[in-house]
Formats: sequence, structure tokens, C-alpha cells
Amino acid sequence: MKKVFISLIILILTGCVDKSQESNENKKAFITENKEKALMFIDRWNEIELSHTDDKYGEWGGDSDIIRIYSDGYKIYADYRRYLGSKEPPPPPEENEQPKKWYEYKILQTKIDSIELNEMEKQLAENSIFELIKNRVRNESIQLGGIENNIVSQDSSLIINDLNSIKWNSFQMLKNELMKK
Repeated sequence: MKKVFISLIILILTGCVDKSQESNENKKAFITENKEKALMFIDRWNEIELSHTDDKYGEWGGDSDIIRIYSDGYKIYADYRRYLGSKEPPPPPEENEQPKKWYEYKILQTKIDSIELNEMEKQLAENSIFELIKNRVRNESIQLGGIENNIVSQDSSLIINDLNSIKWNSFQMLKNELMKK
């Protein structure tokens, strides 16, 4: 009976290992096949927002860089904003004030609107999406704070929130390219 039980466990574990290797290969193939299609769902009605907040002020976060990528139906554009963090909590909203996004309570330092993206910048945007997805899948740290990176599509079909995250190099490169214009 013991031998049958041990044999059954070995068979199950062997099957799991084979499936996990097959699953990893499928994930890599999916990412490779769809890497060029990452911005295809951006159209006149859907946009994507990439945001990076550093840990300059510890638990209060820090400065936030926001890149909004959208389309007019023909070309793809981006807006860039940089909001300065603070050690102080955000001010309470005024009476009857329209709700704002969390970062709009910060001080706006830089604002660049309607930048038409060239092919290199589109590739950087796609690389930013895949870099954060890969990191989020591999990130096993406890979600307590620190650097925060987010990707959110307007229709909420894609939401990636990554705390204790990475510097996000492709996002930084995209930001630098947009600031040159």
C-alpha cells in the first residue's frame, strides 16, 4: 500500500513539473507573439495610463510621473505629467468638488500635452507594459510600500499595480524621450 501511495505521489509531482515547464513555455510564446500588439487596443475610446511613484517620502510616497497614452483613431499620442510629493497629507477636498485622481492632489511640476509618438516611443511604451507585467508576476515581496508602478486602461481591462517595485527602466526611457520634445 505504501509503495502504491509513493508511486502515485511521484506520478503526480512529475505531471506537475511537466505542466509548469509547458506553462512557462506557453507564457513566453504568448508574450513573444503579442509584444507588438500591446498598444493595439488603444483607440478613440480607450487609453492607458502608466504611473510611477518613487519612495522619496517613505510611507507618504514621493514624486509621481504619469504618462497617458491615447489615440484619435489615426495616430497615437501621449501626455506627460510630473507631480511633486510631500511629507504632508493631501488637503481635504472642497465642498461639492468633483472627485480627482489620487495624484491630482499633489503639486503639478511638469505638463506636456499631445505628443505624437514615433515608432521608437511606441516600442518603449510596449516594453514598459511588458517589463512591469513580468516584474509583477515575479515579484514575491510583501506589498508594504516603496516604489509603486501602475498600468491602468480606461476600460479597466488591464490593471497592474506593483508595490515594492523596480525602477522601471523602459518607463524612465520613455519619459526622457517625451521630455525632449
